[in-house]
Amino acid sequence: MNKATITAPPQEILAAMQALRSDDPRTALSLAEAGISGAADRAPFLAIASLAALRLQEPDRAVPFLQELIERNPADHASRANLANALISVGREREALALVSGRQEPGMARIEGYLKQNAGATDEAIACYRRAVASNPNDLSSWNNLGNTLSETGDYDGAIEAFEQAITLAPADLAIYTNLAEALRKADRTEAHCKVLTDALKVAPDDIGILVDLGVAQAKLDDMPAAIATLRRAIELHPEFSDAHIELGMIYENLNRVDDLDALAASVDQDKAPPEAAFLFAWQARRASDFDKAAEFAAKIPESIHPMRRDHLVGGIADRRGDIDTAFAAFEAMNRAAVENSPPLTEESFRSQVESELAEWTADWAAGWAAYRPGDGMRDPVFLVGFPRSGTTLLDTMLMGQPELSVLEERPMVAHTIKQMEGADLATLPADRLDELRAIYFNSARHYGWDDTRWLVDKHPLNMQRVPTIHRLFPDARFILAERHPYDVVLSCFMANFTMNLAMRSFTSLEESALTYDAVFRAWERSIELFPVNHMAIRYERLVDDTGGELRPLVDWLGIEWNDRMLAHTETAKQRGRVRTASYSQIGEELYTRAKGRWVRYAAHLEPVMPILRPWAEKMGYPTS
Repeated sequence: MNKATITAPPQEILAAMQALRSDDPRTALSLAEAGISGAADRAPFLAIASLAALRLQEPDRAVPFLQELIERNPADHASRANLANALISVGREREALALVSGRQEPGMARIEGYLKQNAGATDEAIACYRRAVASNPNDLSSWNNLGNTLSETGDYDGAIEAFEQAITLAPADLAIYTNLAEALRKADRTEAHCKVLTDALKVAPDDIGILVDLGVAQAKLDDMPAAIATLRRAIELHPEFSDAHIELGMIYENLNRVDDLDALAASVDQDKAPPEAAFLFAWQARRASDFDKAAEFAAKIPESIHPMRRDHLVGGIADRRGDIDTAFAAFEAMNRAAVENSPPLTEESFRSQVESELAEWTADWAAGWAAYRPGDGMRDPVFLVGFPRSGTTLLDTMLMGQPELSVLEERPMVAHTIKQMEGADLATLPADRLDELRAIYFNSARHYGWDDTRWLVDKHPLNMQRVPTIHRLFPDARFILAERHPYDVVLSCFMANFTMNLAMRSFTSLEESALTYDAVFRAWERSIELFPVNHMAIRYERLVDDTGGELRPLVDWLGIEWNDRMLAHTETAKQRGRVRTASYSQIGEELYTRAKGRWVRYAAHLEPVMPILRPWAEKMGYPTS
């Protein structure tokens, strides 16, 4: 039997391979190119030349070698993938897509998905990535790319699942943790967001980006001590000015810890700090009431500071300096940025929802309600309501001075309870189900910090459009309605940098804000017409002019003893911790009247919405000109 003869590779190939193994791709490429022309078998030379060119990051030189390899062997999947990536690198995406389109191999599907994603064909990209992971569940890049693409479309649950799969494959890959954390942030799953960032710190304990994101997430969970500790750690590890300084400064500002804000600003060398530090210095000067100095710093704030923050600060400073047109333009820019940075509206606007519910509140509907007396022995809460920016935060801070009351600020107990109703008609709910819903509400209040040995005050301004539901569950509830001039309220909402949600989106436009005011007050009026709601109005303007005179009738109406601590609201504000509203910087100040009648200075800008608001102003007895 004859033995097969084994032919040794040409010396040129061996030398090129040795150069490649020795991390000398330049020599390998020269040897391979020299040997190609006279070679009987070109494929080995083509393969080495293409790999060497790719290692040299010269994809344009690799392309012709890879093209010939595929012509010689169309089933050479590795060369096909390399060619597609090389074509992408040199800007020839259309040719790359033709190479991989419809291929079943996982690497090809991933490249096709990438090209579709870059072309804006997100649905097709998602299909490609799903095809890739179906063929190879261990394809880390495809799971990660799938998560990023799903996140772009707003499918945060799908993105989170994809990133979790990717982390399972690469538990030490920091980039995937940050991608998952961002998807959780967008999905408003803050507790899970914190958990993932905490896990990411185990991978990279000193990473300033992770530390800053974790501090911000902890602050969103109202864990201010943890947030401050995390951000301080970031600054200790990275003393140069960074986002950690800005976020820590904003927490101090939000907590009215002005001395700590001053100390933080003083720790920054103004001469060496980057332009972004002007944002911190401008806030410090504003809180010190040095508005000219604040304006000087504000003018230096670069566009790298988010426009919602930058323009809100610029507008507030300009307002205090009496520069009305500059202030209004800044607030317009802030609100444009808020809309641009929010997901598109995919449901009815908040106002439309209010008006839809209002249309169903008829006299016949209310007359059909069966009598209900709760059997749990619980005292019905006091609900502090009013259109946002009507003085509810000032009033709830004063009520915190009453030891008999336990005040919760803007916690979602009512919204949570309504969600449990699953769309049931209030008129037909049986007594046992109403008892269950009351228990759900009270348990939720305990979760958010209610001291159930004291009378609960639930402060949530826009609960004023949920009065029928609240009255059904709590027939003996009392409602405190905070009133303020409608012109000032709508203007103040437009000027506020609210955390964006469906309701707060209404305030990014003066017109929508005014129309929402009208809808919400029509809902309030209809409620008190249909049901025996025990309510009392507190007027903001009287509250700041004659605090005791406005509060004493309220205390008598509540049936509790007067306490002078209600007048010490600045001390209460220092003790209460974080304020969850746009009024945080004001409640720590002595009472002032500058916000009263602010609308007069902005009358020219408010003129288009005055016809919507004038009937309400006249009904409340406010001047309208």
